[in-house]
Amino acid sequence: MNMYRNIDRKKVQFDFLTPFTCDNKKLKEEVERLGGRIYHYDHVFGEKNNKVFKKCVSDFLRGHHYDTVHFHSGSTYALMEGSKIAHDMGVKNIIVHSHCGGFADLKYHIIKALSVPYLMKYPTDYFACSHLAAKWKFPAQIIRKKRYKVIKNAIDTERFCYLPEVREKYRKQFCVEDRLVVGHIGRFEVQKNHKFILEVFQQLHRKNPKSDLFLIGEGELRKECEQLTEKLGIQDSVHFLGLRSDIPELLNMMDLFLMPSFFEGLPVVGVEAQATGLPVYLSDSIAKELPVKDLAFYLSLKDSAEQWAECILQKQTTVVRRNTTQEISEQGYEIKAAARQFENYYLFMNGRTRT
Repeated sequence: MNMYRNIDRKKVQFDFLTPFTCDNKKLKEEVERLGGRIYHYDHVFGEKNNKVFKKCVSDFLRGHHYDTVHFHSGSTYALMEGSKIAHDMGVKNIIVHSHCGGFADLKYHIIKALSVPYLMKYPTDYFACSHLAAKWKFPAQIIRKKRYKVIKNAIDTERFCYLPEVREKYRKQFCVEDRLVVGHIGRFEVQKNHKFILEVFQQLHRKNPKSDLFLIGEGELRKECEQLTEKLGIQDSVHFLGLRSDIPELLNMMDLFLMPSFFEGLPVVGVEAQATGLPVYLSDSIAKELPVKDLAFYLSLKDSAEQWAECILQKQTTVVRRNTTQEISEQGYEIKAAARQFENYYLFMNGRTRT
């Protein structure tokens, strides 16, 4: 949606398709206001819906004509089967887009091996949010020949920037003016590793009792995490804020951002955090491609929560909060410039003049 909001929609227009339920009314209204449409079926999201996905995409493309179809999915099955369907329907440009990594278990290696013939034959273009995400999803031949393009997870630097007055206002509002504020934004699911976030914070809180943790997001594991705070004895210092629309303001309030995910492609929330001058502490399984290098600290998930806490407190003594807008922009993460690049790729694919 960030890209869609910022491209020239007189030149390139999007429609969106999901085989699953879409009950986000605000999103639908925004897309329609911008000239696009959202098509969706009422299936429940889940791994067992491969047949559902195949039927929905087939039925939809059979009844609609598009010059370009762009598949965004963490599912290798969706990318390989979707690209085959689009190819068989005569779609001119077929893009597969990788946004994340994952667990390199036996299942992953089997699926990746099975996907190679499909992903070599049917897509015309390969996009990824990072080099790591590309290596994770695409065949080795695509990587070796550098046939993929990195489309950076760009942000609106006018919204996400360091504002001392906003920081002061929000810290006062949440009564944390003189406290160490730790933050995380993400869905409560296994990938995000919330259990470890809470364990790290427990160690931070033990070393610095004047500290608070703010967790923004929803998900099926939220209740379990709420119960864990009581077990760890930190329930009075952990704040579950749910879904929020004031993310830039909350980031300004924080002192550090914690992201020990098991896997990510390149987390856009990490870029947003850095844009507000926040140091980001990430697991070393995440792509080491965040734009502000001295505000990205990669730690091993093999280390204990106490080791993470010690490292964080040590690094915090050297961090100076600053405006990083120029650095973010110079690294190609400013949304208007990135959207222009994205738009030009689409125009080039369709044989129009590339500017």
